[in-house]
Amino acid sequence: MALAAVVSVQRRLLLRSFSENGGSPAHETQPNMKAGEKTGTDGGSTLGALLLAGGMAFLAGATDVYGLSRLRDLFVSFMSGNTTMLGKAISDGDMRRCGVILGIIGCFTAGAAAGTVLSEWTGRRHPAAVGFLVAILLAAGTAAPAWETALIVLAMGALNASMTQVGQASVSLTYVTGTLVKIGQEVGKAACGKGQGFGWALQGAMWLFLLAGATTGAALLVPLQPYGTWPLAALALLLSSVALACV
Repeated sequence: MALAAVVSVQRRLLLRSFSENGGSPAHETQPNMKAGEKTGTDGGSTLGALLLAGGMAFLAGATDVYGLSRLRDLFVSFMSGNTTMLGKAISDGDMRRCGVILGIIGCFTAGAAAGTVLSEWTGRRHPAAVGFLVAILLAAGTAAPAWETALIVLAMGALNASMTQVGQASVSLTYVTGTLVKIGQEVGKAACGKGQGFGWALQGAMWLFLLAGATTGAALLVPLQPYGTWPLAALALLLSSVALACV
């Protein structure tokens, strides 16, 4: 009788699993899952994805500090800072500067949109595809000096679509305000006994990667201007090749 009871319980659990998943076993792909749809970790295993995302954040940090050296007090990826500067320019009545800042913000947004479209089109290969786009834009920045700022900003906007997730954690590549907020939130949850492992450590690693990129860019790339985008393009190409090999 005990065996019959166990079999009965297992049967009910199996029926419940089928019911909750629309008649399909829990481990099968759901009907609304499209072929090649991005799921789980971007770029392969969690460790591999972390290193790849870290490389992208390093690239973002190096590019942002190079862009800062060219624009003096504006940024190619830090749109919060640019928005603050836009407010000041509006207050000062400096319409020319307002136009410059609005152009930068517009290019960044357009780059993010283009990167997202490419990401959707390329499915699991999106880290490599978006990375190649970033490499092309950065290289074009040196080849067409008159368009350098616009092309670099487009590249930084697009870069955000290359990696958005490591394991179950969302990550940011070109800005750290959100990353620092996530670190604080994870630490706060852990203090309340509600944390999920070491999520704060992953976000902290992303912050360090971007900081390392900014430090390296300031030391090695700024002296190379106006040709500093070539090494950045080469790094983007290398990261894209690694991402493609990991698919």
